[in-house]
Amino acid sequence: MSFINPCHRSLAYGDGHIQGDGQLGQVVRVVGDDLFAVNTDPTKRSFGILIKDYAGSEMPGIYCDGGVYETDAFEGTVVAGDDLKVSAGGRLTNGVAAGEHVVAHAISVQSGVLKFRLLV
Repeated sequence: MSFINPCHRSLAYGDGHIQGDGQLGQVVRVVGDDLFAVNTDPTKRSFGILIKDYAGSEMPGIYCDGGVYETDAFEGTVVAGDDLKVSAGGRLTNGVAAGEHVVAHAISVQSGVLKFRLLV
């Protein structure tokens, strides 16, 4: 089972609704007034990362505004020092290209667990 643990968390936002389903560790963006959706486009600005799984129209818990976290819910081969963007699956991944937003910075990766600093 996937997890995301706050090590030194910042703000957690819990108002509004999610458009469509979202899974723990997926990055979300604002798509309307208090309306969020999983972000699958690294060129669009992200708002935060989901605290757990949510069904469409539920009020999501979202870690946002910085903080340090650990998770096993990421994609690709990430190494310490990588800037992280949103993948096509809505998860953190490396390989930031021109025009894409950096949403996190990898601190370490050990035994399949990514420790990162959230920048959104």
